[in-house]
Amino acid sequence: MFTYAGNIHIHSLYSDGSGTIEEIAASAAAAGLSYIIITDHDTLDGLPEEGIRHGVVVLVGAELNRESHHYLALNLEQLAAGNEINPQEMVDRVRQSGALGFMAHPFEKGSPYIDRGKSYPWFRFPRDGFTGLELWNYTSTWRGRVTSVLRAVYWFFFNRKAAVDGPPREALALWDSYTSRGMRVTAIGGSDAHAARVRIALIPVEIFPYRFLFCTVNTYLCFREEMSDHFTGAREQIYDALREGRCYISFDQLHSGKGFSFTASGGSSTPAVAMMGEEMTWQEGIDLLVRCPTPRSEIRIIKNGRLVYRQSGPELKYRVTASGVYRAEAYYIPCGRRPRPWIYANPIYIRD
Repeated sequence: MFTYAGNIHIHSLYSDGSGTIEEIAASAAAAGLSYIIITDHDTLDGLPEEGIRHGVVVLVGAELNRESHHYLALNLEQLAAGNEINPQEMVDRVRQSGALGFMAHPFEKGSPYIDRGKSYPWFRFPRDGFTGLELWNYTSTWRGRVTSVLRAVYWFFFNRKAAVDGPPREALALWDSYTSRGMRVTAIGGSDAHAARVRIALIPVEIFPYRFLFCTVNTYLCFREEMSDHFTGAREQIYDALREGRCYISFDQLHSGKGFSFTASGGSSTPAVAMMGEEMTWQEGIDLLVRCPTPRSEIRIIKNGRLVYRQSGPELKYRVTASGVYRAEAYYIPCGRRPRPWIYANPIYIRD
C-alpha cells in the first residue's frame, strides 16, 4: 500500500485567500505534501492552473454556498449552483454531474471574538447522494474553541496545538449514523486555508500561513500502486481514492501520519486484504490490523459507531466476530500527558 499526504479545502486569490495557486503549491511542496485541492468560493477560475507544480498535484474544485450548507464539489467540469434553502437539491445536482461532494464543517460554531461570531454550519442534512463529509477542519475547530481574548492570544502565539483537540463529536456521530445504516460515506480532513493578512495593533500578521496549515489536518490517500507521474493519471487516482474512502485523516501537528495503515484479512474473502474504504464478505477468521508510525499510540476499533476494543502501542490486531462497519482511530500519547485525537481512518465494510 502506498500513502500520500495532501491538503483539501484551500482558498486562493480567486476568492478570499491571499496566495496565488503557484505560491500555494510551493508552500505545499515545502510542507512535504503530494497533492492539494483548491476550493475557492463559487468559482472554478483556478481550473486552468491544474497540473503538477513544484512536484505537487494541484487540483481545483469549488466551495458552494455562502451563508450555510457549504459544500465542497470536486472533479467539476463546470461550476454547479449552490442551494442554501434546499441543500439536497444541490447535492443531487453535483452527483448527477459526476462530481464528488463533501459537506464542509457541518457543525461549525464560530467565536464571539473572531469575525463577530460568524459561522457557516449545516442545518438540513442530506439523506443521500453525497460522497462524504469534512470530519475535521483545522481553522473551523480552532476558531470555535476560542472563548476568550487571552485564550486566543495564547493559542495563536504560543500553543496552537492546544486549541485543536479532535473533530466535533457531532460530526463523528453524524458520520457513524450514515455508515451504520449501510451507506458508504468518506470522511476527509481539511485546513480551510486562507492565509488571511490583517493588522493587529498596527503590526501586519498573517493568520495561519499556508505552509503552517499544510502541517496540521491532512488527508492521506491510500493506493495499491504508486501515484502516476502524469497529471491525468494522478488526478484519477486521487479522486478514485476519495470516492471510495481509501484515505485517513491525520493531525500532523502532533506527529506525522505517514506509515499508518488499517487493513482486514483472513479466510477466503475477495479481496484477500481489504484496506480502508473497501468491503469484505463476512466469514470466520477475519482480522483487523492497525499499524501506527510511533509506539506512543493508543489504537481504538469502532464498530457501527461504538468502541469495541482499544490497545496502546504501535500495532493492534482484532478478530472480527460479526459483520459490521469497522473503523480505526489512533490517539497520540505525549510524554506524561493524556492521549490526544490524532488519526481517523475510513471504515472497512464487512457485509453479510
